[in-house]
Amino acid sequence: MDRISVVYATKTQHSRKLAEAIGKEFNIEAINAVENPQPKPADLLFIVGGIYACQCNPDLLSYAEKLDTSIVRKVVLVTSSTSINQRSQRDLRSILEKKGIDVVDEITCTGGFLFIKLGHPNKKDIQAVVEKAKEISGSCLK
Repeated sequence: MDRISVVYATKTQHSRKLAEAIGKEFNIEAINAVENPQPKPADLLFIVGGIYACQCNPDLLSYAEKLDTSIVRKVVLVTSSTSINQRSQRDLRSILEKKGIDVVDEITCTGGFLFIKLGHPNKKDIQAVVEKAKEISGSCLK
């Protein structure tokens, strides 16, 4: 079982950028959940995805349905969204918690779409997500 894994699904490429930055920090490859839909075992899994029209990416929901505690022990949700109020991955969290998977945290950042918050997530946003990911992994994998 790998210590840390990063998986993402994206429509705007923002989640890919976030996932790749997290993966680079841990010297691992970020995995596209659409291209690689079979989960691989990990102690700590970062699931990266955006909120689109107040909804979680359906590809991530499908991926989460395949997870169980024999595959992954702990999950960190990483979310970007133009909305401040609708930035939580409630549906994704619900699926994971019903399976008994420990959702230890959710990292959120501003995302952009068309002319709304154009340029986000920017370098500062991405760096903040990576720093938070390092902090969480340090406390989760003692």
